Amino acid sequence: MKKLFLLLFPLLLISCSSNKYVWINYSVNNVPMPEKVETLPISVNFHILSDNRSNIANNKILFYERHFVIAFDKKTCINSEMHYHKDSVVTQISRLFVKHANKVKLFTKTNLNENIGNEYYITGALNSFYGEQEAPTATNTINATGNSGNNTVVAGALLGGVLGSLIESSASDIRTPGKVIIEISDLKLFRNNGTLVKDFGSFFQEYKGYFREDGTCWCIYENVNVMLKDFNAKLIEKIREELEGKF
Repeated sequence: MKKLFLLLFPLLLISCSSNKYVWINYSVNNVPMPEKVETLPISVNFHILSDNRSNIANNKILFYERHFVIAFDKKTCINSEMHYHKDSVVTQISRLFVKHANKVKLFTKTNLNENIGNEYYITGALNSFYGEQEAPTATNTINATGNSGNNTVVAGALLGGVLGSLIESSASDIRTPGKVIIEISDLKLFRNNGTLVKDFGSFFQEYKGYFREDGTCWCIYENVNVMLKDFNAKLIEKIREELEGKF
């Protein structure tokens, strides 16, 4: 009876979005302002990122499979490309970066793909926007209290920082092991005349832990969005630090 309950348990949870198409999105309303905000006194046009993901082998599965697949010898949830709204992934990510940058006052103004009225522009390429996690079973899950499906505490399943925000919902939520990888490369700031001001290089973050899952594999999309929020926050602070005193 206990095993049967565990197998049916995901169906009882508050599910993630089960729409056929999902957005890359998060709220910037609760994004904290840095303690010492030093707005860089320039207006910047953020060009929509170029998409380099299809040239990287690890991303291939996202373009050819649905969000629930048999991969790595396990039933696996992935943020399949085919379930994103048809506004391109790079457009949605670029738009969110601009919203986040304006919220924390990175520059006097950050615009998206607007060539008029900006003194500088930023370009870059998206190398990875990849999420995977194991589909829930009776043995690979923990709940918000850190208890596993077989009623033993999972050692090493401690979540901190941004991963902790995945535990904001009910204590009955289950989590399964997974990872999210986000990388932007060739990030550069130019003057409008094409003069290179700063080459920021690549920015890479990999998040590993236990992520929320409701048994339908739709939660992977929300989990990736949460990690993108952390990624953008850290990237913005990197840009702020590397441009300090240059204007």
